[in-house]
Amino acid sequence: MLIALSREEGVTIFISTHFMNEAMRCDRISLMHAGKVLVYDTPKDLIRESKVASLEEAFIGYIEGAMGGEEQTETDALEALRETPDQPTAGREPGEFGHWAFRPARALAFSYREMMEVLRDPVRLAFAFLGTMVLLVIMAFGISHDVDDLTFAALDLDQTPASRAYLRNYSGSRYFIERPEIRSKDELENRLKSGDVTLAIEIPPGFGRDLAKSANPQVSAWIDGANTMRAGTIEGYVAGGHNLFLSDVARDKGRDAAAGRHAIIEPRYRYNPSFESIYAMGPSIQAMLLLLFPAILMAVSIAREKEIGTITNFYVTPTSRLEFLLGKQFPYIAIGMVNFVVLTLLVVFVLQVPLKGSIATLTLGAFLYLAASTGYGLLISTLTKSQVAAVFATAILSLLPTIQFSGMIQPVSTLEGAARIMGTLWPTTYYMHLSVGAFTKGLGFRKLVPDLIALAAFIPVFTAVAAALLRKQEL
Repeated sequence: MLIALSREEGVTIFISTHFMNEAMRCDRISLMHAGKVLVYDTPKDLIRESKVASLEEAFIGYIEGAMGGEEQTETDALEALRETPDQPTAGREPGEFGHWAFRPARALAFSYREMMEVLRDPVRLAFAFLGTMVLLVIMAFGISHDVDDLTFAALDLDQTPASRAYLRNYSGSRYFIERPEIRSKDELENRLKSGDVTLAIEIPPGFGRDLAKSANPQVSAWIDGANTMRAGTIEGYVAGGHNLFLSDVARDKGRDAAAGRHAIIEPRYRYNPSFESIYAMGPSIQAMLLLLFPAILMAVSIAREKEIGTITNFYVTPTSRLEFLLGKQFPYIAIGMVNFVVLTLLVVFVLQVPLKGSIATLTLGAFLYLAASTGYGLLISTLTKSQVAAVFATAILSLLPTIQFSGMIQPVSTLEGAARIMGTLWPTTYYMHLSVGAFTKGLGFRKLVPDLIALAAFIPVFTAVAAALLRKQEL
């Protein structure tokens, strides 16, 4: 060990370092070995007394003398301590190639230290646990694909009992809210433009007469098409309601409904009989949050070490890259698993989405998914040098593929081109399918094995790339 001292205007500064170039800038240095001070003097005097050309050679000489008769020659010592482009002098272990050696004890030491730091940081604790809980509830209830409470009004140019009976199909439906009657076509146009109504039903003159003659009366439906997804759903409601009305009329009059000129459609929804968004959004939002928060926490953890300089502990010790990265990763996988349990309880008991499938398979999938998402955070951390950059990079690079290409909005199988490739190469795609399948479809282990295998494949890929990009010495 080497301790350097520097005095400036009556203030003594103690510096512990393993870098000789740093020690050369100090007024006096103390060389230590096995807890004992070997020598204490100025750098230049140590070099002169050792009769060598550099402080590094002087240091080696004193260490050799302290070790008492080891057979290592000065040339061997220089070779063992010589810096490489990828790591500092004290960072290399004999026989270690590329810092891929792994010793669990050293990795667990980093894990313990990281967990202590998280437990002592209320901001990170709140972000890790409260953030996911709050966002799950807000997003699950706030993001809805349900198309109901639609405002409609009628332009009834027939004014017969048949036309009023037809309109009662809409006013009595839970999907529609009736507005005051429309008096003219100009008013119909204006109310659609203003957003007062999203659907206007125009019943032409002679509607009741045509219905009495067993004809198929025509009705016009004017739909606000500014929102195409909602407009398509409204169109389906109108078509279904129209056919149902004609079927009821035919049955009341003793006609053969099947012989009519209209089709009868009776949709049935499996896995979600009430056709409510919450059954899809609850498990999907959980998948998004279990990627976003662990990845951000993981990326910020290493970026924080770079900012405050504590990553020097990694630079100057024989810790390998894998030991450092996995040691930092373990606590956040544990935090993620706690989050998984909390979010699952919220989905089941607060959002009222039953878990029909295998809880063991879902838990295994969550563990693999969290290992992949924290590995993704490790990868981001190797590319950023500040906590702010780590947060922004992780959030931006995570949200777009998760929302657009992982099956949250539309199935990956329906995507094409680059979108299909991105969806296939994104871990959330597989956990999203696993989570929704376990919650709403009752899928078990055998059906979800392909998703588990895909999630497991992401773990070594993210970790290996992060280890390859992490340097053992700052440039």
